[in-house]
Amino acid sequence: MRAEVIYFMDMVSGSQKDDFGDPAVTNQVSYGVYAEIKSISQSEFYQAQTSGQKPEMKFIITDYLDYQGQKYLIHEGVRYGILRTYRTVRNEMEITCYGGVRDADATVSDPYHQKRD
Repeated sequence: MRAEVIYFMDMVSGSQKDDFGDPAVTNQVSYGVYAEIKSISQSEFYQAQTSGQKPEMKFIITDYLDYQGQKYLIHEGVRYGILRTYRTVRNEMEITCYGGVRDADATVSDPYHQKRD
């Protein structure tokens, strides 16, 4: 069941400059997408370890078109880097993520997907 909500995020360079003269980077967050959490299999985990990667979470979204090549996703206020994507035969998208970081950039305000008590 797709009961979890994730948000895709990219860091976009703007036309303004920061204090150091570099292009200011802003976070562009997508609308919420329902997803299912899957665990990383033991073989997938160890295979990734051999190439220096550390997968932590796997999400499955119903429609692969909801993913547009973003580099990050946010789930429950935690930002994950997207390690690998895989389009299944049923046109779903498996998204394997790494490095969950809880920070201010991972705060998303989406009135349609707020948790209700």
